[in-house]
Amino acid sequence: MAAISNIYLLIFLPLISSLSCQILSGKKLTFYWAIFTSTLLFILALHIFPDVLAYEKISNDFQLSLVSIAVEFKLDLLGISFLILVIFLKIITLFFFRSDVEEFLDDKTSRAFYSVFLLNLFALVGIFTSNNLFNLFFFFEIYAFSFFAVTSISSDLKLLKISFRYFCLSAASSLIILFCFFAIYLIFGEVNFDKMAENFYLLPKKNIWLIEVLFLLLVLAIFVRFFPIWLYFKKLKSSSVIANFFIIDSLFIKTLVGVFLLLKFVYFFFGNNLVFESFNFDLPLILVAILLIFYSAINLYRQKHLKLICLYFCLNNLGFMFLAITLQTTESLQALFFYVLSFALINFFIFILASFLKRHFHTSSIQKIWLVRQSNLALILPLKLIIFFIAAFPLSFLFFGNWYLAYSSFKLGFEAFILVAIIISNFVQVTLAIRLIDAFFSPPRTNEMPALPIKNYYSYLLSFWFLIAGIYVSILFSGLLNSLSLRFASYLFSSTI
Repeated sequence: MAAISNIYLLIFLPLISSLSCQILSGKKLTFYWAIFTSTLLFILALHIFPDVLAYEKISNDFQLSLVSIAVEFKLDLLGISFLILVIFLKIITLFFFRSDVEEFLDDKTSRAFYSVFLLNLFALVGIFTSNNLFNLFFFFEIYAFSFFAVTSISSDLKLLKISFRYFCLSAASSLIILFCFFAIYLIFGEVNFDKMAENFYLLPKKNIWLIEVLFLLLVLAIFVRFFPIWLYFKKLKSSSVIANFFIIDSLFIKTLVGVFLLLKFVYFFFGNNLVFESFNFDLPLILVAILLIFYSAINLYRQKHLKLICLYFCLNNLGFMFLAITLQTTESLQALFFYVLSFALINFFIFILASFLKRHFHTSSIQKIWLVRQSNLALILPLKLIIFFIAAFPLSFLFFGNWYLAYSSFKLGFEAFILVAIIISNFVQVTLAIRLIDAFFSPPRTNEMPALPIKNYYSYLLSFWFLIAGIYVSILFSGLLNSLSLRFASYLFSSTI
C-alpha cells in the first residue's frame, strides 16, 4: 500500500508544483522550486525502484468504476527505468539552461516557463505509468501542449515555423492514435492494458488482420510524433536558448518516450510473437536498422561539428536499438538496455557540451575544441573523462551493448551483416575519439578569436558534473547494472503475450 501511495505522489507532485509556480515571484525562487520538485521526483522514483524490482509491476488495487479509470496506473520495470532516465535528464537540462533562462526571460515569463516545464514533467510521468488507453492519449496531449507552450515564447521566426510544422504532424498523429485506440476498445471492450492482454488470444482469427493494421498505424503515429529528427536540422547549430531547449526535448526526451512506447506495444499488447512470427516483420526491420547504422556511421566519419556528431550518434544508437528489439533474444534486449543508457547519457553530454561551445565560443566545430582549455579547469575535466565512452572503451555502455548484440547475432545466424555494422560503427567511434583528443591538445592559433568570458559558469559546471557522476557511478556498479539488464530483458519476455 505504501508503494501505491508513493506512485500517486510521483504522478501528482509535478502537477501540484506546476500550479504552485504561478503564485511564486522572482526568477531564482521559481527555478529553485522547479529544481526541488524535479529532484524530489527523482529521489521518489529511486525509492520506488526496489519495490518494482521485487514485484516487477505495481498497479492500483481498487476498482471504483469511472473513478478508477481516471487514476488507473501500472509502474513496471520498463516504465521505472525510462522514468528515472528522463527525470535525470530533465534535472540536468534545468541546471544547464538556468543562466540562459534568467537572461532571456523576465519574472512573469520565467514563472510561466517553469510552470509549463513541470506540467511537461507531469505528462511524462503519466505516459510512463498509465495502464489505460485513453489516459495514455490524455497524457500525450498534455505533453504536446506543454511542449508547444515552451516554444511559443521564442521570437525566432524559423523556430516558430518548425514548431508549427511539428504541431501539424502531431495533430495528424493524434487523430491516428485516437482512431486506433477507439478501434482497439471496440474490439476488446476494454481500455485496460492488462485485461486486453488477457483476452488477446480469445479474439477470432478473422480479427487478427485488423490488429496488424492497427499496429502498423500506431507505429507510424509514434514515429511521426516521437521521432521528428528531420525537422530541426536547420536549427541544430543555433545558439538560441529556446532552440536548444526545443532540440534537447525533441532529440532525447521524445525519442526515449518513443522507444518506450514501441517496447510497450510490442511486448505488452500486440506481442512479439504476433509481430515477428505471424507477420514476419523481423527481416525488413533488421535491414532498415542496418541501413540506418551504415548511414549514420558514414556521416559520423565526415562530420566536424559536435552537434551534428551528436545527431548521428543518436541515429546510430537508434539503429542498434531497433536491431536489438527485432532479434528477440535475451542478449539482444540486454544490449538494448545499454544502448538506451548510452543514448540518454553519453549523447546527451555531447550535445550540451556542443551547446556550451556554441553559446560561449560561437562555434561547435571539433577543431575549435581547444578553446575550452582557456576556461575553468573543472569544465575541462568532463570532456577528458567522456572520450573513453565515445570510443566504446571496455566497461562503457557501448562496449556492453556491442558485446551482447554480437553474441545474439551469432546465435541467430545474422553475423555476416550485424557484425559488419558493429565493426564499422566501432571503427568510426574510435576515429572520432582520436580526432577529439588531437583537437583538444592542438596548440592555440594566434589568429583565432579569443575565448569569451563565461558568465555564471557554475550552472554549466553542475550540469556537466552531475552527468559525469551518473555515468561513472553506473560503471563502478557495472555488475549490478549487468544484472539489471538481465532482469530488464527477462521481464520483457515474461510479460509478452
